Amino acid sequence: MKLLGVSRALRFSPHCEERDAAIFSEVARLLREQGCSVEIADEDALAAVPACDGAFSMARSRRALQLLADCERAGLAVVNSPARLLTTTRTSLARLFSANAVPTPQFWEARSADPVPEGLAFPLWLKRDEVSTQTRQDVQFVCAADALPEALRSFAARDIADVLLVAHVAGDLVKFYGVEGTDFFYYYYPTLDGGFSKFGLEAHNGSAHGYAFDRAALKRAADKAARAGGIFVYGGDAVVEPGGAFSIIDFNDWPTFAPCRADAARAIAQRIVMAVQNKH
Repeated sequence: MKLLGVSRALRFSPHCEERDAAIFSEVARLLREQGCSVEIADEDALAAVPACDGAFSMARSRRALQLLADCERAGLAVVNSPARLLTTTRTSLARLFSANAVPTPQFWEARSADPVPEGLAFPLWLKRDEVSTQTRQDVQFVCAADALPEALRSFAARDIADVLLVAHVAGDLVKFYGVEGTDFFYYYYPTLDGGFSKFGLEAHNGSAHGYAFDRAALKRAADKAARAGGIFVYGGDAVVEPGGAFSIIDFNDWPTFAPCRADAARAIAQRIVMAVQNKH
């Protein structure tokens, strides 16, 4: 099996450069160990997709995704789907999850230069519509209505037109990692034991209380979200409320898998081979 692996450019890995590189390298190593031929290309250096049986990609640039999507439409198996990622925004995911009964918070679509929408509930999160968060300012916690106009202006000043407003959910923040189509699923509480934080936003949920919840149900909901978005190698955040209900508040394409890298890499390699075999 001949595979192409496309690595993520550093600008799309803020504070996670080594972690992103580590999971990508481990997946490539395991695939080679299984007898696959693996050619590696950085997304910024990818000029054309060579002849191959399938590809796995952490790319996020529109140019690299478009190159891969053209091949995907011609029949190439690519994990995760570049064609889907090209059209994925936070708003499109929120709509998809709502339509597919994935438990998520209330949300409102908005534009940074328009008047503040009516009927909002505070506190809330103001998020750049693009799925890839590149700076701390791309996701902001807004405590009250009088703080929202200035927060919106800060997005408009950076030429970010489309934003998503998401109701804050109080409860235990849970980070999770999974690979759809496999048994792999891992979660942990990032506010416990000084866990790694990219931008420190987890602090708004405070220390975890350990509220009981159905882990298998969270896995099923996350896999449903993955299928809806075409993001089979995924990570995300959920909030567990005192009664055990949970909401998925963030969902990401191919995260670092830092706390569970070895197990995740095996599942990802399995999913890539499965995707190629299913195509053929």
